[in-house]
Amino acid sequence: MLQWLLRWKVVAVLLVVLLLAGAIHYTSGPREQLTLVESLVRDMLSPLQWLLTRAGRGVRSGWEYVAGLGALHSRNQELAMEVRELQQQLVQLAEYRRENRWLREALDFAGTVDHSLMVAEVIGRSPSNWLRSVTINRGSRHGVEAGMAVVTGLGVVGTVEHTSSFTASVLLGTDPQSAVGALNQRTGDLILVEGDPQYSGSLHGKPLNTDAQLQVGDVVVTSGLSQMFPKGLPIGEITQVIPGPYDLTVSVLVQPFVDFTRLEYVFVVIQEM
Repeated sequence: MLQWLLRWKVVAVLLVVLLLAGAIHYTSGPREQLTLVESLVRDMLSPLQWLLTRAGRGVRSGWEYVAGLGALHSRNQELAMEVRELQQQLVQLAEYRRENRWLREALDFAGTVDHSLMVAEVIGRSPSNWLRSVTINRGSRHGVEAGMAVVTGLGVVGTVEHTSSFTASVLLGTDPQSAVGALNQRTGDLILVEGDPQYSGSLHGKPLNTDAQLQVGDVVVTSGLSQMFPKGLPIGEITQVIPGPYDLTVSVLVQPFVDFTRLEYVFVVIQEM
């Protein structure tokens, strides 16, 4: 009995092998249609394949999105840095344009003055009052001395008060201790122009003769009677005529042409010996 079962097992195995070989041979060639079994298996597996395909796409899209976020953040940082650099370049270009404009005006002004001029940059101001004095980056090593006049292309700034080797303190014309010999450009009347004790930014003018003809709108310029300031430098415009007691004298308020709150570059008038 045992031998009989073993023989039938061998026969069954051979039959299965023959069937598989036949199936492989039958299905390996080109066919126009699938078998019924193949169609059923494919239809049964198609939902699972669809789910697996969609899941794979979702995972791949998720990884791509995460990777894209990192790249986008890095790109945003690069763009932000480029924007900051461009903004800095625009600020520098505006500064260069402003300095070039001042230099052109300075060259034009220098051509109208017979005295030698030295360009200096304002590097400091009086901590107690901005309308009293400024510090420039030229000193005794550059030939600057106390008493020298300081001007811009717009007009009178003040006089050098103190010097060190590489800097100088300039007493502004708005300081009440400042005094400049001037004249009315329209009439030639001599005027002594001083700073306002209230540091208002205006100047006070006192005519040196009692019959001076002064009017609002008259331009006041340097008289040239001192060795400090060249003659004819603009100082300001008369904005108010103030009668004195019994109308025997008058004084005037002068609005300076120079904006003392925005001084950046000035000229030191070099006195030739």
